[in-house]
Amino acid sequence: MIRVKEKGQAMAEFALMMPVLILLLFGMTFAAFYAFRSAAVDWGVFITGVASGSYDTPVTGMARASTLWPDLSERIHSGTGGSRQVRSLISVEDSRDWIFGIRLIEAQRAETFFRLWRFYPGPPGGVIE
Repeated sequence: MIRVKEKGQAMAEFALMMPVLILLLFGMTFAAFYAFRSAAVDWGVFITGVASGSYDTPVTGMARASTLWPDLSERIHSGTGGSRQVRSLISVEDSRDWIFGIRLIEAQRAETFFRLWRFYPGPPGGVIE
């Protein structure tokens, strides 16, 4: 019986699997970054809407500035959407070149409406309870 030497087999397997593991690691990192950025956008839309419905305009600017990324905080818009209503929204649709000709695409939308019955005496007009 002839024994074939298997020296170096682990090195070959490692060389074949390492690119796959690196791609998996980068993919998980980018997915986590995108999820965190999306959560920050949702928080910015919410807190800006609350601030514009409760307080004066300077506080709304401070709430908008609390969003971690300046490019996102500049795109959050809020204001009165009607009688006793505040509307806060953001829409981001960007794409940019990355390494090796890969295009990164970011698409996020968030929108909230606040009924301001808590800040006025009684419920909003037209609502029967």
